[in-house]
Amino acid sequence: MLMKTAYQLRNLLFITLLALAGCMNNDVYNPDSKPDNEPDNEPDNGNVTDLTIPSDFLWSTTAQVAVHVTIGNNTPHTYTISIYPQGADEESLPVAIGTASFNYPYNKEITLPASDTIVAVTQTLHYTDGSQMTLECNVPIVNKKATLHLGESGNTVSSTRSPNITTRSDDDLEDWNKAKELTTDITEINKGEEYKVSTGNMVNLNDNINIMEGGKIYIAGTLNISAKNAFQNHKDAKFIILSKEQSKGEAAGILQCFGDFTVKNEFEIENYGTMTVNGTLAIENGGEIDNYGCLHAEKIELDGNGKDDSLLEIKERGYVFSKTMWMQKATLEMEKNSLLEIEETLELKNDCEIEGDDDGKWAVVKLTDATVINEHNGKTPQIKNKVFIVCDHNNGEKPKNIYLEDGAQWGNTKAAANAGVKTTGSDCAPAYKPEEGGTPEEPGNDKEYTLGQYTYAFEDLWPNFGDYDMNDIVLVTKVTLKATANYVTQATLKCKLAAIGASKRISAGVQLDELTAGDISSIQYDTSNNFTENMFKTNANGTEQGQTLAVIPLFDHAHAFAGYNGTPIVGTYKDAEFNPKEFTVTIHFKENSVEESKLALNKLNFFITCNATQGKRMEIHQINGKATDLFDTSAIGGVVASPNTPFRAKGNFCWVMIIPGEFSFPLEGNNLRQSFENFELWITNPDYDWYNHPFPDKVKQ
Repeated sequence: MLMKTAYQLRNLLFITLLALAGCMNNDVYNPDSKPDNEPDNEPDNGNVTDLTIPSDFLWSTTAQVAVHVTIGNNTPHTYTISIYPQGADEESLPVAIGTASFNYPYNKEITLPASDTIVAVTQTLHYTDGSQMTLECNVPIVNKKATLHLGESGNTVSSTRSPNITTRSDDDLEDWNKAKELTTDITEINKGEEYKVSTGNMVNLNDNINIMEGGKIYIAGTLNISAKNAFQNHKDAKFIILSKEQSKGEAAGILQCFGDFTVKNEFEIENYGTMTVNGTLAIENGGEIDNYGCLHAEKIELDGNGKDDSLLEIKERGYVFSKTMWMQKATLEMEKNSLLEIEETLELKNDCEIEGDDDGKWAVVKLTDATVINEHNGKTPQIKNKVFIVCDHNNGEKPKNIYLEDGAQWGNTKAAANAGVKTTGSDCAPAYKPEEGGTPEEPGNDKEYTLGQYTYAFEDLWPNFGDYDMNDIVLVTKVTLKATANYVTQATLKCKLAAIGASKRISAGVQLDELTAGDISSIQYDTSNNFTENMFKTNANGTEQGQTLAVIPLFDHAHAFAGYNGTPIVGTYKDAEFNPKEFTVTIHFKENSVEESKLALNKLNFFITCNATQGKRMEIHQINGKATDLFDTSAIGGVVASPNTPFRAKGNFCWVMIIPGEFSFPLEGNNLRQSFENFELWITNPDYDWYNHPFPDKVKQ
């Protein structure tokens, strides 16, 4: 009997060890492990714990950025300042809101992804008639600071049009009057030949004309090109439309096209006078117009086909008007005090730029609307340097798929007036002098903003190393705050349980590190099965009992909450079906009890606990996270570096990571190094966005 019992015990022990080994293959870091689907000849990026981690490395993908916005002394108004993160879409809430005036600048420290290089700043002002001023610009982040001055300083243009025009073609113009007179019967201009339309003359081209290489036509009078006819040009052919100062005539030269007109094949037009196209003006394939004067067209098409040269340059004091404009792979250059007016819509396709000067004075683009075609091809249209886009559509809000860079701004007419944006005009062009109009209102006290979307990725084997696939619990969160007079009234946590890569019963909560239970009036859940194990014992307001700080329970059995019996690993295999569990937790705060500064992202302490019951428990927090009062310190051991830092492992490793956006986490059998390109570069370059560079077959997409 004793021998039989001993034999049974040995069998039971063997089976138990096999079972434990199976669990270890799933959850414990195995230095020799390799994904089953990884070919033998594929390089192994190594184990995460092979890395040497500096002692001051925080395992943080975020950074604190100080935003500073000042207002010029030309206005008595108080403006609303809204801050948006890089890549925010049209539906995004700002990550911070405040006010600024001349005497009181806006200052705020915000948490952003460390890889962000800019913030978008929106300045708004409401008026008693219901209208609104809106201005937007992007501000570079330099040394974790974003600094912006809004106002009229450096933006006004006080000069008037000078009678003397500096040109780049003085050599061309010296002998223009020696050119042969152009007549209607001429159908070909030979290589290097020069013709002119003299002051006071009018020439009607009623037949096609062929201009050979280097041929030129100077226009001091009027050249008309009929709708039925066109010209064929060769390399370096050129039209030069003269100003009255250049021709010493009574009026500037005029080029009138009664139909469509195409500038291509390195044909160039220098316009110091007036050019009018009754149809479509197309500039393509190396063609170029340098506009010092006035250019009018029914439609303008700029098709650069990837060439580096600018197809259209609007020079200082130059003016261009078109009903509509279309750009593709093209650059439009604008000098200071120039004006582009588009009566209807600017369409931007593929790789486009509108680029201004950088000397402190504005070039102005006035349009009714702007649209982006093929907006998902990764080549966002850019507005660069001192270009102010004036657009009253949608109260002046910029489409999010247009990128502002190096001081460019976008706003409505009121914003342009507020910023002192104006142009002086010319003999042929109107001046642009917007007026603000209306009576401004003081900013309201109510605001709504987000702390951003982040994913909390957990390893569950504390206090021992895990396998660093960071998928044992994957919790995507987006926190939205409502505030009145700088006090938060409500926090909404939109969450998604995206994966459960563990075979334990896991509970989750969030500790508000600067609040107590007394600051909270109630907690609401939009789901009914968050708590099936009675693990969290709560106060009347929904916070957990026995805690000095406010602890908000999220769920007490991840698998049951997601609709599973038992504790299977779900959501972490490539082809296995899993429906992430979405839920919302709304926290209501007592009036005037919670200052906004107490609910920053780094003060939301999300944590999990494994196989816990009421009372003391193990917990897993971020590397410098603060445990709750119910944390069982007797559980500290394993590879924990020190009892004083219970969530920092030896070698400065962690158990929790916070990742910007919705994390594409590793599939089972893959660690972080195997799943992301050059993951280890992050250790020496904390701004590296490794999480945006996955190996597609190694992560959950």
